[in-house]
Amino acid sequence: MANSKNTFLTKLIILVAISFAITYLYIFRNIEEMKEFFGWSFIPSILATFPIIINILFRKFLRFWKYQISFILICMSLSGILGIFYAPIGSFSGESIGGELGIFISRSYMSWSRFDVSLLEYLISWMRVILFILLAISLIKPTLIKITTYYTYNFSKKIIFKFLLLLTKLSKYTIINIVNSITKKNNIPDDSENEIEINKEHETSEKEINNKEDLSKKESIINSTKSKNQEIPQNNFTSNNSEENFTKPEEILSSNNHQWSIPSLDNLKRPLPGGISESEVHLTSKKIESSLKQFGIEVTVDQVKKGPTVTMYGLSPGWKGKTDNKIGQRVRVDTILNREKDIALSLASPNLRFEAPVPGESVVGIEVPNKSPNEVTLRSIMDTDQWKEFANDNPLPVPLGLGSGGESVMTDLSKMPHTLVAGSTGSGKSVCMNSIITGLIMTKTPDELRIVMIDPKRVELTPYEGIPHLYTPVVVEADQAVIVLKSLVKEMMERFKILENFGVKNILTFNKKSDYKMPYLVILVDELADLMLSASGEVERLLVRLAQLGRATGVHLVVATQRPSVDVVTGLIKANFPSRISFAVMSQIDSRTILDSVGADRLLGKGDMLFKPIDKPKPSRVQGAFVSDIEVDSIVNLWKKNTYPNMKFLEISNDEETEINKIEMSDNDSLFNNALELSKSQKTLSVSFLQRRLRIGYPRAARLMDELEEAGVVGTGEPGKARPVI
Repeated sequence: MANSKNTFLTKLIILVAISFAITYLYIFRNIEEMKEFFGWSFIPSILATFPIIINILFRKFLRFWKYQISFILICMSLSGILGIFYAPIGSFSGESIGGELGIFISRSYMSWSRFDVSLLEYLISWMRVILFILLAISLIKPTLIKITTYYTYNFSKKIIFKFLLLLTKLSKYTIINIVNSITKKNNIPDDSENEIEINKEHETSEKEINNKEDLSKKESIINSTKSKNQEIPQNNFTSNNSEENFTKPEEILSSNNHQWSIPSLDNLKRPLPGGISESEVHLTSKKIESSLKQFGIEVTVDQVKKGPTVTMYGLSPGWKGKTDNKIGQRVRVDTILNREKDIALSLASPNLRFEAPVPGESVVGIEVPNKSPNEVTLRSIMDTDQWKEFANDNPLPVPLGLGSGGESVMTDLSKMPHTLVAGSTGSGKSVCMNSIITGLIMTKTPDELRIVMIDPKRVELTPYEGIPHLYTPVVVEADQAVIVLKSLVKEMMERFKILENFGVKNILTFNKKSDYKMPYLVILVDELADLMLSASGEVERLLVRLAQLGRATGVHLVVATQRPSVDVVTGLIKANFPSRISFAVMSQIDSRTILDSVGADRLLGKGDMLFKPIDKPKPSRVQGAFVSDIEVDSIVNLWKKNTYPNMKFLEISNDEETEINKIEMSDNDSLFNNALELSKSQKTLSVSFLQRRLRIGYPRAARLMDELEEAGVVGTGEPGKARPVI
């Protein structure tokens, strides 16, 4: 008897020791994978192991197998109940309170979204949990299950029958009401309806009269424009300050007396909470340290910055051969960078980006993509006190997105001052343009900002047609874009003359001193490659001209292209567009073309960008804000509903074409006359002689020689030899 008691006690002590050892390993040894798998389901899991261990130790308890199986089923139902409920963000148990085990029991083979769960999905998961409980009860009391199923079947049959009767009665009443309403409308006309019809007839007659008047006005305008085009236009500005020639600012600039209603932030989508958990961060840090330690590289993860799409881990290099008496040698940064592929293999993530060192800090940064990225909306940036303060202090505020550390990234277009945006198809380039436009029109009125949009693709910027900020309708044709750019150059020069006559240097001081405010002018080009294909020389010359002189007059450019090659993004354009935004590109060559460095070829796409403003030496990683088409349409419709006065629009003319042609003709005439003078004193003429004496290049000298031959000044000759003068 005493021996049996002793064996029972020893087995019980062993069982308790095993359970304590499991809980110790689970809680204190920080096994992250076990935590995410079990969560709080480790309590019913340990309880479920009790009958198994008891049966192993004491065979006589096998006769109570029904109670033991029912106990295990109840433990499984408890872990399933825990798996239904979501855990707080950053919890050790992962997504749910019951961990992955609870999710498997209650939600397997169902696609659940954390913030969009239907009632049907909840009911199915609860039915699965209740099924385990019913199976447990059926093993112990099968008769009880039979009785309950019989009564529930009869009760549900009665309820369904009554519900169908109620539906038939309601359908009869609705049909009768519809028939009565139709008969009343057809048989009994109201006096109000007659009045409405009379008013409609009056309105149609008035509209016909107005249309006739408008047609006559349009004909007169067309005739006047034809007569104007035949005359030579004169410049309104001269160097004299006489009242006849000087155009006053109030004739060009619009006053800001009108009260505009700016759309509220309620039209933008609210951001959904989410992000990477602390357990994932800790596990990734351990993997980075262990993978480098295998190659004898001692590092410690001292800094973690959580972002919406990537998380940056700051590595502090350790020391080699460090002892109490010896300082040792610090680990070189290059040795960490050379192990990039090994770190990517251990993390199972091919798109790693190193930043060595992180600006302003003595750590090596590794940006690792998150398994579940967080959505970044425009409201998550604009609905902050930081944005409100930034928008009040800067004339052209633009929300870009969230940085790799979760901080809001915003910039001022007036300080950039011109931006070049590049990225492959589908990388988020057009969404970035939409967020720039939406951020501007939701903070600035048309008295403060006017926009010119050039969209050769015809679908990206045309939804903004009709807003009062537009200085001209959205341009979709390439030949029209060249004319608009020439008119913008003329507008810029007119602004310079206003600043000159007013005695100020830039638009900021003019707006502070003058009663009439000069609006900023933002030019947006969505696809530069299409324009460069049609008229590369003209487009490049005009864009460079606007970029060189536009900052003082408030003219700023944002140019986007999906082909960042050398023939599109030329050296002149790169030199005059100091700020760059690069989305995911196909190769390192494209990355070097847009950023002058590699890195854009490793971006993830879907708004992941590298932002390099004029005041930063290195690009920073930003997750761009997403703006949906529904949000854009709602904001545009609100601006269209605004009643606004007659506003000034861009005067489009071809005056500059005639001036440029005149200049070219005069240059040609002068060179041709000089060549004629040289031919009078020479017996033979050669291309190299014209190059030396006129100080021109070989192509121009060869063309001059052909022109002299056509004019009959020189004769025909062999190539490479001098020609005789006739």
